[in-house]
Amino acid sequence: MTHKALACPVCQNNKADLVGKNVKLSGHFENKEFLTTELTVLRCVKCGYYMFFDKTAEFTTEDELF
Repeated sequence: MTHKALACPVCQNNKADLVGKNVKLSGHFENKEFLTTELTVLRCVKCGYYMFFDKTAEFTTEDELF
């Protein structure tokens, strides 16, 4: 598994706040209901863009870097 640095797709900022863990999204699409798997939701501290990641994503803080 490769690790990539967090970068907001809008402003390329690398800092985000944790909004929620194990979040499930639901809704309707073409007369069908759907429910996502559990997601981690981050919000960019610079522009406010919300980013959604599945369970395979791993996050660290600057304190945990070597």
